[in-house]
Parts: sequence; C-alpha cells; structure tokens
Amino acid sequence: MVQLPASLWKSALDGASDEIYLVDQHGFIHYANNAAVTSMGFNETQLVGQQIANLKANAAPVDWTPLWADLVRVGFLRLEAQRRGANGNDYLAEWRITLVQHEIGTFALIMASSLLKRPNVETADNRKTLVANAINQVLQDTINPQTDNEIGELWLKMAEDMTGSKYGFVGEINEEGKYDALALSDPGWDACRIPGTNKTRLIMNMVFRGFWGLPVTTGESIIVNEPDQHPQSVGWPEGHPPLTAFLGVPMKHNGQVIGMFALANKEGGYDEEDVKCIELLSLSFVEALLRRRMMVREQDLHEARDASLKDPMTSLYNRRFFDEFQRNLSFEKKTAVLACDVDHFKATNDTYGHAVGDMVLKEVAAIMMKCVRESDYVIRIGGEEFAILIQEPSDEVAQLTAERIRQMLAGHVFHTASDEFSKTVSIGIAMFPDDADSLAGCLELADKALYQAKEGGRDRVVRYVAQNQVL
Repeated sequence: MVQLPASLWKSALDGASDEIYLVDQHGFIHYANNAAVTSMGFNETQLVGQQIANLKANAAPVDWTPLWADLVRVGFLRLEAQRRGANGNDYLAEWRITLVQHEIGTFALIMASSLLKRPNVETADNRKTLVANAINQVLQDTINPQTDNEIGELWLKMAEDMTGSKYGFVGEINEEGKYDALALSDPGWDACRIPGTNKTRLIMNMVFRGFWGLPVTTGESIIVNEPDQHPQSVGWPEGHPPLTAFLGVPMKHNGQVIGMFALANKEGGYDEEDVKCIELLSLSFVEALLRRRMMVREQDLHEARDASLKDPMTSLYNRRFFDEFQRNLSFEKKTAVLACDVDHFKATNDTYGHAVGDMVLKEVAAIMMKCVRESDYVIRIGGEEFAILIQEPSDEVAQLTAERIRQMLAGHVFHTASDEFSKTVSIGIAMFPDDADSLAGCLELADKALYQAKEGGRDRVVRYVAQNQVL
C-alpha cells in the first residue's frame, strides 16, 4: 500500500475538530487524524490500512466502488452516513469528500462531522469546502519548487477567500527578530506601491508594535473587531486604508513561532471559526514553505555535487566522477574503457597558444559526445587525455565506437582567426571485468594499448590483449 508523506498531513490536519481520512480508490485508509482516532475508538495504526467501508463505526454499509466512480466524475461529493460512535450510540454524520491529486496518485479526502454538533450547518459547510479546496492546492501547487513569495501569495489568497477579508499579509520572523512579508495583497495603500508600477512593495524588517504584533509575541491568535478601541492601537501610516477589523494567526514550527498570517476588514468582523480555518491553513502553509525550501536545498546540493564532478572547460565528467563511478560498478556489468589522447597536442599549444588549445579540447569533447550513446560517459582525465565508458558493450561495439570517434575527429577542421588545421586521436581499449578487476586497472591497460597506438604511428585504435599481443 502506497503511503503519502506523513508530515504533510499530520501537521496540517491532526488538530482539526472534524474526522479527516485520506482514502485510495480501493477504499483503503492511508491517514486518519486525531479526531477520527478518538471517534472510532482505535489508534491510528489500527485505522491505517483498513477499508473505510468495513469500519465497525459504519452503522450502515458504505459501497465504496460506485462512490469512488461518482467522485472521479464530479470531483466533490456530500452525503449523509449513519455512524456508530465509540460509545455505541448511532448518529447522523455528513461526509464531504474532495478528490485530491498528488504526485503518487489520486485520493479521496473525507471530512466527516456529526450534524448534531454544528449550530450553523450552512456556514460550516462553506468553510469546510474552502478548507478542503485549500488542502487540495497544498498537494497540487507545491509538488514543484516555487519561490517563497509565490507560495505566500497562493496561501494569502486562500486565506482571504476563506474569511472574506479585503486584504492581508503573510510573513516570517527574520534573523534580527523583525518581520519580513512573503506576500502582501494590494489594499489600495499607495505607500506600499513601487513608484511607476502597480507592483506592491513587500514589508521588510518591520518592528513588532501595537496589537498586530501580538500573535508573534504571545504565540496566540487574536481578533480585533474594533481596532480604534484596542488599548495597543498605535495608529496607521499615512495613506493606509481604514482598518475596520483584524485577525492575526501565528505560524508555528516545532512549537516555535516563525511568522504570522494577518487579515483585515472582513465585513461584520471575524469570529472563532475564522481563527480555526486560518490556524489550519497556517499549518499547511508552513509545511509547504519548509518543504519547498528543503527541495531547493537538495537541488542546490545536487547541482553543487554535479558541478564538482564536471570539467568546467569542456562540461565533460572529470576524474573524480571516474573514481565514484568505479566504486559503484557491479562486476556483473561489462564496461568498455577507451583511453583517448589527442595527437601532437603540445605542438598545437606551442603554435597557436593555449586559447586555441582550449578551443580544440572543447571541439574534441563535442565530437566524442556525438559518437556515444546516452548511457555512455565521456570523461576528461586531464590535459588532452580522455576516457570513455561504454556500458554493456560487445568487443565489436567498443571497436566501432572508437573508430567512429577517430574518423570524425580526423575529418574535422579546426579554425583560428588566420589559419585552419586538423587533428587526430589515438585510442586504446580494455574491457571490465575481462581484462582487470577494477575500472582503474582497465584504464591502465587501455593506456598501454594507447601508447602502442602512438608507437604504431598515431591516429589509430588498439585493443589491449594480455602478454602484449595487440589486435
């Protein structure tokens, strides 16, 4: 059974008051939040892996196959189900089911709640739909790395839509303990606009003061529906639009406050349901933001490592790559090692200078790359020396590849500002593991064959044979 990353769901959904399940197309539960665990009377380990249609809590059977077909067709379902609580009492529950897409598959997100527990069903319905849609976007919009600001803008827009806010901002605490906005909606605040454009300037390095900073300093959400009357009101900057209501929710990670959602000017003011929705969204936002940064760090590390394995001039792999490749090579995988050396290269440098010599090496590298398969590797060992690793070849394939390189290079014309010339290459071949029990050993043997090619007149291919018997 495929499992989604647990951290994505646990941090965002475990604190929700409704039961939440993540279910695959076959009806198997992949995730159940704390409310579901409490309601069912099981622990999470017992719930995960069960079929939701077979739970003892179902007072009436659930036919999952047609339900899934309907969900795929319309994307969202709302139904009423007879449930049986851990105390044995039956109750009527509502299931709101959203189809969510993830990089590993398609799932049903079920939000279940007792109809007896909600005084304002229609309002709660709308909120749950918005929360479910927001969670769906968590999966769809953060699979690929985006910028921090793009993620902030996405979540801020969802927060404003959820609460009916006119504007808001979301940001984090910087290293100096001040506030840096990641996203700021345009409130009609002229002072926030970059001159000459319609782009909104982000708030950076702001000191926490007044009631708007309380979510960060106290770690608690705050509702201020009469801002002018609040004892910590400090007024507004010139050009700031009127503030009629304020909602601030801290963003937390591992129990520490790292930033804040701030929303403003909901008609009629904010309530506790707004707080619950934005607290849930805040958890999802932090998860998405940190996940994006982790992916970027991993990508940077991968690129740095890849750069360390590349020759900066030719963009070919370098000797360090050869050594790493050797460590991971299986004895069951046959590899041809071609040692290549550009003939009379020193004379080229002496005649035309090192700049032309570098040009020759780059063009030689390009010719070699054209002559090999995508599964093969061309490596610059140093100077004018190259090695080519041909994976799982026959002797004939290795020989033909080497001959193709030799012929293409011999027919290539190099141009300088005032002259043109040609070059040739000598190539030696050895086979792993037939000729040696290590790739380095094969390279040494291929070098011996290469020197025999040099001694034989250059511009030729020589296959290494033991006891100096050369083919």
